[in-house]
Amino acid sequence: MNTMTLLNDFFNNNYSMNSFPGITSRQEFSTPDVDIQESDNNYLIEMDLPGRTEKDISLELNDKLLTISSVQKTETQEVQTEKTENKPQYLIKERRRTQFRRTFSLPKDIDDNNVKAEFKNGVLSVYIPRKADVAPKKISIISV
Repeated sequence: MNTMTLLNDFFNNNYSMNSFPGITSRQEFSTPDVDIQESDNNYLIEMDLPGRTEKDISLELNDKLLTISSVQKTETQEVQTEKTENKPQYLIKERRRTQFRRTFSLPKDIDDNNVKAEFKNGVLSVYIPRKADVAPKKISIISV
C-alpha cells in the first residue's frame, strides 16, 4: 500500500471517524456560531469566520431582518500523478465551495441607519445601536 492509497482511504471515510477524536466527516455542513450581546446602548453580534475576508461576507438589513451570508470560492482538482518540471506533485488537493446564510430578526428599538460592521482577525462584529427610549408624552388637562 502506497502513501497515496492510504491518504485516499482516510479522506474517503473508509476509516471510522469515531476512532479519530476531533475529526469530523468532510461532508458535514454547519453555519458559523454567533454571540449576541445586549447593552443599554446597543446590540453586538460577533461571528467567527476564519479563512474568510471582508470581501467574502455580505450583510443586508431589510425591515428589521439582518442577513449575514458568505460564499467562499474554492477549487477541486484530481490528484496529479506525475511530477512536471514547474508544478509540485500533489498527493491530495481538495478545496470545497463553502457558503452559509443566517438571518436574525432584530428588535423594534434598533437605529437601523447607524448599523456598523468590522472584520478583524477572522471575527465579524456587527454593532447595532438602540434608539433612545422615548419617554411618554405628558398631556396636560385643562379645566373648562
